[in-house]
Amino acid sequence: MAEFTRRDFLRAGAALAAAAAGTSLVGRFTPQAYASPRTKMPDKWDMEADVVVVGSGTGLTGALAAAVQGSEVIVLEKLGIPGGSTIMSGGWVWIPNNPIMRAEGIHDSRENALTYVRLIAGDQSEDEIIETFVDEGPKMVEFVAANTPIKWGIAQGLFQAAEPCTEYHPEWPGAVPVGRSLCALVDGQPGRGPALIQALLEGARAKGVKFYYNTPARQLIIRENPAGEREVIGLLAEQGGREIFIKARQGVLLTAGGFDCNQEMKKSFLRGPTPYWTGSMGLTGDGILMAMAVGADLRNMNECYGMPVYKEEAERRNAQGQAASLSFLLEKSKPGAIMVNRYGERFCNEASDYDSLWRSFFAWENWGMIGYRNIPAYAIFDGSVREKYTICGVAKDQPLPDWVKQANSLRELAAMMGIDPDGLERTVREFNEFAKNGKDARFHRGESLYDRAWATPLEGIQATLGPIENPPFFAAEIAPGDIGTSGGVRVNKHGQALDVLGRPIPRLYAAGNNSGVGGPGVGYGGGGGTIGPCMTFAYLAGKHAAGLPRW
Repeated sequence: MAEFTRRDFLRAGAALAAAAAGTSLVGRFTPQAYASPRTKMPDKWDMEADVVVVGSGTGLTGALAAAVQGSEVIVLEKLGIPGGSTIMSGGWVWIPNNPIMRAEGIHDSRENALTYVRLIAGDQSEDEIIETFVDEGPKMVEFVAANTPIKWGIAQGLFQAAEPCTEYHPEWPGAVPVGRSLCALVDGQPGRGPALIQALLEGARAKGVKFYYNTPARQLIIRENPAGEREVIGLLAEQGGREIFIKARQGVLLTAGGFDCNQEMKKSFLRGPTPYWTGSMGLTGDGILMAMAVGADLRNMNECYGMPVYKEEAERRNAQGQAASLSFLLEKSKPGAIMVNRYGERFCNEASDYDSLWRSFFAWENWGMIGYRNIPAYAIFDGSVREKYTICGVAKDQPLPDWVKQANSLRELAAMMGIDPDGLERTVREFNEFAKNGKDARFHRGESLYDRAWATPLEGIQATLGPIENPPFFAAEIAPGDIGTSGGVRVNKHGQALDVLGRPIPRLYAAGNNSGVGGPGVGYGGGGGTIGPCMTFAYLAGKHAAGLPRW
């Protein structure tokens, strides 16, 4: 068992997160064919615990919840470092009506939260799940604060240190523009993913939770219980090149993440092509596949949390086992920048939240050579953006990568990229008029508070709506990527895995991105909107498993 100290996390920060997807791991964690669940009791258990948690990201909340109730808990992590994609994230936790808001005098309510969450769910979540998240999320926040070193604060904007993080749809009914996104404070300052994971680890270790790294779970072990049901009693894992059998006296909690890196599953389930990933390379759908093998039902499998990426950069990094960067997130809404398709047309509000924007790629042409109208797509910048900001992940005084093209005219740039030059010139003329008049009549860019929240400084609609007129002009191909698939095992309000008839599978639980909870459902509400539901249902699953009789 390796240990990771506070210094490891807080000193290494982003470098540590990048190491989690390092090239030395390429090939070790590719998807495998999962056999039928093992029904034969092993001759000997190599280790045992009350609750076995698979995955060490948001699942740490479930491990902690079970341990606090007196269960002996072990956590298995397939990589050599804890945290999964959570350690590589901003580390924010989105929880409506949370106690930190109340302490800060920010008004929210259960009714507000339910209204807003039902809208983001998009009719793809059950009321039981939505109400459970809204009711139990604030309790999870208090539980974590009471049992870890975490002190919660209101998450701050990335570039505006004095500006709280903005809801993704702050004008919607039930929204509260700021306060629902929380962060772990480190020495009084907002921390990121490493700080959140380190604090959860410290809390779990203090309660006796044991951790095993480089130990991927491979197969659930089941038996028939006295009621005639097939129940999960443990699992088969791999450690140091050998198979090990692990007994789970109370239950197994699957929190192994989504299927971001499993291209076969993505092609089968997702609503459109999103081949590139920005999280941990260990996300090959293991928990989902193991649960399917014992009869688990699925939910939300056609959804993922989307993120536009630079295509060539993402291809290179993913091929090396590294996450694609999030640099386009920082640049897409700058004044003097737009996105266009091969016809030279804008097709979305570039300044909107990345998840909503991602869906705009998948408009379908139903005539001629049918296909996606907005794939491929391109980022277009003018010289003012290059002079003022980092673009394509490169500072203004550094050379741009070879996949960024430069030209002195829009027509020349269009020819280099395979964009219709008449369409591009027409689009830029229209956009420049919008910028001059201060109103984007086509896609309403800059009208939402969220659209303006990424600007530096925060200065109204002109913070994002600026003309494209200063040569040279720059272009790079962009594509839909993802920050995490969000479908998986169907669960109930306790986090119990359900079979295809809606019955709990005894002693099997799921949470996080290998469950079908989502945000809940289709989208998510604000910064940390992926992590908040994941932690909440892991907390509920850990509590429920710890209440089961031991076998």
